Amino acid sequence: MSEVVDAYLKSKFPDMRGEAASPRNIGDIKQFARDLGLFLYGLRRLDPSKGALPSFENNFAGSSLEFFEAEIDDQLQTFKTIVPRDFLLVALEKAIKKSGKTASGWLLGNLTAKNVLVTEGKLSGILSAERAVVGDPACDLSIAWFLFDGHVRKIFFGCAEADDAMILRARMFALLHALKTYNSEDIDEAIQARDALSEILEDLDYNGGDELFDSHLPEV
Repeated sequence: MSEVVDAYLKSKFPDMRGEAASPRNIGDIKQFARDLGLFLYGLRRLDPSKGALPSFENNFAGSSLEFFEAEIDDQLQTFKTIVPRDFLLVALEKAIKKSGKTASGWLLGNLTAKNVLVTEGKLSGILSAERAVVGDPACDLSIAWFLFDGHVRKIFFGCAEADDAMILRARMFALLHALKTYNSEDIDEAIQARDALSEILEDLDYNGGDELFDSHLPEV
């Protein structure tokens, strides 16, 4: 792990402990969104001069959205009976076109709910930071669709100081992660994937009637 990231994490979470974040154990959801957003903003502002770039070692997390375009298309093809593929491809194209010149900053690259720790309802730690790199911070913001509803996402994005283009990219990164974990053997992860997909489609004002069928949930 980068020394600058390690020092930042220790300053924010000197006693890192807790359980994986979920709607069931988060206390004040608005305050939680503020705390997580401010943490990511502070991370992004760290000195990037000695940071590693996205690579095979971190699954290229932090690379441009365009880099993942083919993978997202493949996932949409796989789940075309579950989600509106053509509709989401248009949203993907829009997000790529509006990306412009993406400002780089520190990101964790694996910021999922199970790597966010909660103690007594409050943010208490972040796991899996050893592969932090300097790249597109929109990657980390994708967690918003897995933890927050539309109103709370606005609070989160405001504290993270995410602009419109960054939010568009983050939504597509969330889409990719949701599709990749849709059939997860971890029932909580699979449910979060379905909830995130519903939030993404609602964000995009989709009303085509496609459903995320519960019958696709893995057996437990």
